[in-house]
Amino acid sequence: MRVLAAMSGGVDSAVAAARAVEQGHDVIGVHLALSRMPGTLRTGSRGCCTIEDSMDAQRAANKLGIPFYVWDFSERFKLDVVDDFVAEYQAGRTPNPCMRCNERIKFAALLERGLSLGFEAICTGHYASILEDGEGNLELHRSLEMAKDQSYVLGVLNASQLAHSMFPLGATASKDLIRQEAAARGLSVANKPDSYDICFIPEGDTRQWLKEFVPTDSGKIVDSQGNQLGEHDGHVGFTVGQRKGLRIGTPAADG
Repeated sequence: MRVLAAMSGGVDSAVAAARAVEQGHDVIGVHLALSRMPGTLRTGSRGCCTIEDSMDAQRAANKLGIPFYVWDFSERFKLDVVDDFVAEYQAGRTPNPCMRCNERIKFAALLERGLSLGFEAICTGHYASILEDGEGNLELHRSLEMAKDQSYVLGVLNASQLAHSMFPLGATASKDLIRQEAAARGLSVANKPDSYDICFIPEGDTRQWLKEFVPTDSGKIVDSQGNQLGEHDGHVGFTVGQRKGLRIGTPAADG
């Protein structure tokens, strides 16, 4: 089967690609360029998708002996992920950009291009599993490694997208085993730190980053009885149902 391996430059996608090769598939690696200014995206332990990451992905592909390409999805990423992220905050909702990226970039734009070029599946390093029910229908399941499970950000995928997806890491018991396998395969990313937070926010400070796009007028924090509990410097820094960042410690009423 012709497989397009999405390689972020991290250890998970590198091992996923390696397993696809080992299974006998015809694999080509691709790294997605998601910004026209890669310096605005973060790498290492706090992000992904920078120039350094593309180089790590290429080194992994070279080690595996597979062709490697970089595809520019920066305009699509800005429209479908970054602009959507801002719009959600403007509407008073807290977005999940990783879920949106999976829904509109990796398993939509990338998958569509891959299928148009004759590929039959997209292979990624997500921790999730695809299983069949008793009637042959595909189902998305959690990974064996519960601490790393990513099925929740893949729940937006439909049956057609699942039919063209491969998650080779889903049955792996721990991330440590992935790193050990990467080291045994001679992959230079074996000990590369995991990526966290939002890749397009350079310093990891969402509230500060949003100030450029969303008005942050200050105001009062009041309870349901109208009692003032404090003040805030902009509603976009808060999530409905969470007390984080409010700087108040009023306990919930008994009962």
